[in-house]
Amino acid sequence: MFITGDLGPTGGLLQVNHHNLADIVARQRNFYQRDLIPLLERFFDRHRHTDVYAIMGNDDCRANEELLSHFDRDCENFHLVDCRVVPLRESRQMHSVFPDEVPLLYVAGYPFVPPGASLLVDWVKFENRIELRPPGIDPLTDISRMGIRTTESGDPSTTIADDLSSFAEFLRTTQETADCYVPKRTIHLFHCPPYNTALDWVPPGGRYEFLSLPDHVGSVEIRRFIERSRPYLVLCGHCHESVILGDYRTTLRGSVCVNPGSQTHIDVLSVVQFDVFNTSKMKQFFINAE
Repeated sequence: MFITGDLGPTGGLLQVNHHNLADIVARQRNFYQRDLIPLLERFFDRHRHTDVYAIMGNDDCRANEELLSHFDRDCENFHLVDCRVVPLRESRQMHSVFPDEVPLLYVAGYPFVPPGASLLVDWVKFENRIELRPPGIDPLTDISRMGIRTTESGDPSTTIADDLSSFAEFLRTTQETADCYVPKRTIHLFHCPPYNTALDWVPPGGRYEFLSLPDHVGSVEIRRFIERSRPYLVLCGHCHESVILGDYRTTLRGSVCVNPGSQTHIDVLSVVQFDVFNTSKMKQFFINAE
């Protein structure tokens, strides 16, 4: 099971400020402690051969990342892969028995998105050194000054382009065991989808003052990375409406890219089911929470 970010409740994020930030962090932490982690523990008790690979998203407070990392260390079935690469456990087990039939696969995660989603910028980086902003974003906006972070890590020293120009080197800065990374054998979890595809489509926003709001809000640099590196599989999220306005999958230079979308406003869960060893076998279905 792969979860591509926005794990916690988002109530209050649209009005986030320095006065209510502690309440938002506490609300998400309580959700992880009281709901998500106990739910996963009960699930793993009944499904011991199922693994969950997850990243955080731009709506998740980074101050709670250590809580999920601690659960990762305590639970062999849960893997938080923020800026990490880990073996796909099922692949490793099957490859040991069928080395010629089953590829040895890995899972890597990258939770960062370009500016423009909200004032919570724990997982926000500029696209590149010229601080490229999405169309429709005020060029005078300074996310470093206006954005709110839940950790004291400060402004990021790199851009999305820096990180993805050599993703292997970036992973080594956060993980000593990243030498196993090979794009064509790795399932990539990006919170942000590639730019100008069926996966990053949002409702037409009209205009804000004199600025035309964009229809696509994905990452240019993530798209460049996919077209350059041709990863084994790309799974993303972030753009919830694309499942209706665009599609749940597309292909870039041979790499299958997927965004299941979200319809939580009508209590419907969107799921994409696929054969991890044959990504051409893929289908989408919806689960009504009622």
